[in-house]
Amino acid sequence: MNRLTRRNLCAAVLSLLPVSVLAAETQGSYLITFAEKGMLEHQQSVAPAERFNARSADARAYQQTLMAHQQAFRADMGQALSRSVNVTHYYLATHSGMAAQLTASEAQAVRQMLGVESVELAQDETMDTYRGPTFIGADSIWSGAQVPGGLGTKGEGMVIAVLDSGIVFPHPSFNDDAACGHGGANPPKVLSRLDCSSTDVSGLCNGANPLDTDGHGSHTASTSGGNTLTSSASPAPPIPAGFTSISGVAPCANLRIYKVCPGSTCPGADIQAGMNSVLLHGDVDVMNFSISGGRSPWTDNDRRKLDLVNANVLIAASAGNTSTSVPDPVGQVNHLGPWVMSVAASTHDAIANGLGSAAGPGTPPANTQNLPLSKGSASPNGTSVVAMPIRHFLGQGTAEGCTPGEDTAPANTPTIPAGFFNGAVALIQRGSCPFTKKVQNAFNAGAQFVIIRNNTATAFSMNTTGQPNVPAYSLELTQGNNLTSFVDANPTTATINITLFAGDVLANFSLRGPSPVGFDNLQKPNITGPGVNILAATTDVSGYGNLSGTSMSSPHLAGAAALIRDIHPTWSVPEVISALMTTSKLPGTDDTLLTPWDFDDVGTGRVDLTKAAKVGLVMNETNANFLAANPAASGDVRTLNLPSMRDMACTPSCTFTRTVRSVSTSPETWAVVAESPTGFVAEVSPSNFTIPAGGTQTLTFTYTPQLGETGASIRFAPVRINLPLLGAVEGGLSSAPEQVLTVAVKGVGPSINLFSNSFE
Repeated sequence: MNRLTRRNLCAAVLSLLPVSVLAAETQGSYLITFAEKGMLEHQQSVAPAERFNARSADARAYQQTLMAHQQAFRADMGQALSRSVNVTHYYLATHSGMAAQLTASEAQAVRQMLGVESVELAQDETMDTYRGPTFIGADSIWSGAQVPGGLGTKGEGMVIAVLDSGIVFPHPSFNDDAACGHGGANPPKVLSRLDCSSTDVSGLCNGANPLDTDGHGSHTASTSGGNTLTSSASPAPPIPAGFTSISGVAPCANLRIYKVCPGSTCPGADIQAGMNSVLLHGDVDVMNFSISGGRSPWTDNDRRKLDLVNANVLIAASAGNTSTSVPDPVGQVNHLGPWVMSVAASTHDAIANGLGSAAGPGTPPANTQNLPLSKGSASPNGTSVVAMPIRHFLGQGTAEGCTPGEDTAPANTPTIPAGFFNGAVALIQRGSCPFTKKVQNAFNAGAQFVIIRNNTATAFSMNTTGQPNVPAYSLELTQGNNLTSFVDANPTTATINITLFAGDVLANFSLRGPSPVGFDNLQKPNITGPGVNILAATTDVSGYGNLSGTSMSSPHLAGAAALIRDIHPTWSVPEVISALMTTSKLPGTDDTLLTPWDFDDVGTGRVDLTKAAKVGLVMNETNANFLAANPAASGDVRTLNLPSMRDMACTPSCTFTRTVRSVSTSPETWAVVAESPTGFVAEVSPSNFTIPAGGTQTLTFTYTPQLGETGASIRFAPVRINLPLLGAVEGGLSSAPEQVLTVAVKGVGPSINLFSNSFE
C-alpha cells in the first residue's frame, strides 16, 4: 500500500462526513480486515508443506512487515478523523487486521480505503469451540452465574481421559496455561500421552508413538478440555467473524491421552489397555470415548467401562454415525450400557439449517416443498425469507458459477452477467470448481443467498472457507433437480420461501433408538450436544478444523460433566449424569426440520449447563444393580434408577419406581406432574412431597394403555418435577430448575368384543 495514496483517499472520503455527525454517533468495535495475507496464509503460499511456525525467520520477517503496515494505517485513520483511534486488537496470524472503536459513518468510510477488504461491526464477545461451549451454557459455570454460591470453575483440578487417536503436541490447545495453574511448579496441562498399542508388565500403555496423525483425538481432546485461545495463539485459530476465541468446555481441566486408534480402526486390545491404564493412573474424573461399540454392553468393551464407573470415572461416549454399512440411523444407537452416557449430535446456533419451498408463481409442485438446506462451513447464518426471487443461470452444466478456464471449468464457460442475481437467491450446480469460488461469483453477480445443488446422489457438506459474507447452503441431488426444473420453467418469476432454524436440530448422521430387541427397555441415546461443524484442534496445516459427528458431541458432554463434578465433588457418577439429563433442553427438531425430535432421537434433550449445577434432586444407582440388570441373565433394566423410564410391553399396564435424593441445604416441597402419553393414562404417587436436606423420596409411576390403543407405536411423555412450592426458603434451592424424566411406553389397550347377536 502507498501511504500517501492511502492517506489522501482516507481524507477525501472522511471529509465528506460532517464533524458533528462523527462526534454524535456512538462508537462500536469494528473488525477491519486487510486484503494482504496473514502470517499463516503467507507461509502456506511460500512453504505449503511446512507446518506453521511463528518463530521461523520467514514468519518473523513477514510479521514485521504486517506490523509496519498496520501502524501506518492506524496513523492515517487518526489523522483523517482528527482524533486518536482506539485500536484494541491487532490480527497477524490467521489474517491481517485490527479491531478499532469507530462510529458507523467512520466504518463506512474506512471500507473505501485502499487495502481494506472489509469492515464489520463486532458481535458480542464470547469465551468459547467456538460456539459449542457457550451454546450449552458453559460460560455460566465459568463465571459462577449459575453455580450455587457463585464460585465459578473452568474445570481446575479435574482430569479428563481421552481414548482416541492420540494427540498433536505441542499445540496451543494443550500447552500449559498459567491462568489455569498449569506448568512451573504445578502439574502440566497434559499429564500423560500414552500409546496403547502395547503395555508394560504392569498393564500401563507403553507404545512408542502417542502422536495423533489423524486429527480425531486432538479434536475431541480440545473440545472437552482444550485451552481458551484467541487469535494471538500460534498457530492462530480461524475464529469466525463475531467471535473472539475458541475453548474447550472445561478449559482448565488436565488431560490424560490414551492412543487406542492407530489408524481408522481401534483394536479391542488397545481399548482395553487404555481403560486399564485409566484405572492405573487413578486420578481420572471423566473419560471421553468417541468410538463405536457397546451394542452388547454386558459382554463387550462397555462392560469394562462399568469397572471405570465403579471406580468413580464418568464416561461420555458417542452414539455413533451413519456410514456405508449403516446408512439408516434408526435403531442403530451405540453404547447401550446404562452406566455410559450415550451422546447424540445436534446443531449449535452458529449453524442455522433450514427448509426451502418454491413459493410461486401459482401452486408449485409438491416435490419443491420443504427441501432441506445445509449451511456451508464458513457461511454466515441466513435469515428466513418469504417469496424471494430465485434465479438459475442456464447452460453451464457442472461449471455453473465457475470462472472460465480455471480449475476444471472449460475456457468457454459462460460468465454470469453482472447483476444477474441482484436481490435474488442464486441456484447453482456443484462441480468443476470449489464451492467458495461459486459462492464468490454468485455474490459478485448480486446474489443475496446462494444454494448449491449436488451433482451426485451421495451426501455432501460444503467447505466454504474464504467465502464472502453471503449465506451459502447446499441441497441434495433429487431435491435440487426438482427445484431447478421449477425455476427453469419460470425463469423470471420463480420465488422461494426459506425457513431457518438456529440450533437444536438433530444431525442427520446421528444414530438413534429404539435400542435393539433384548435391550429395547433401555432409553438410548441419553442426551445430545453440539456435534455439527465443531471447530477444534486437528493435525491440519492450520492446526484447527471443523469436524462433524457424534465424536464431536460426546466431548462436549465430557467437558460438561467435568465442570459439574468440580462443583459437586461428592456426587456419584450416576448422580452427575442425572443432573445433566434431567435439566437438558427438551424441545428441538429432527433432521427433517418438520418434526420435533423425540426421546429415541436425543434422549432427554440437549445439555444445558445454565441449569445442571443448580439441581435440587439427583438419582443414584449401584454397580451391583447394573450388573444384575443384564437382560441375558434374566435381569430387568426397567428397575434401574435412571432418569428415563421405558417399557415396550406395557400391557395391561406398567409401573416404575424412581428414587431421588435432595442436594438442598434445607427442606423443600416439590410437585410431580406425569403427563399422559397419547393413548395412555399416567398416574404418579405421591404427586407432591416434602424432602429434608440430604433425604430421599421414592416415586411410583403407572401407565395404562386405553381403549383402542393398538401397541403399534412407541408413545413418549415427560414427567416434570417442578420448582419448589410455596415455603421454599432463600438459601435453599428456591431457584432450582425444573427437572424432567422421560417416559417411553408401548402397549395394547382393552378392546370391545361383540357377540354374533351384537350384544356384548
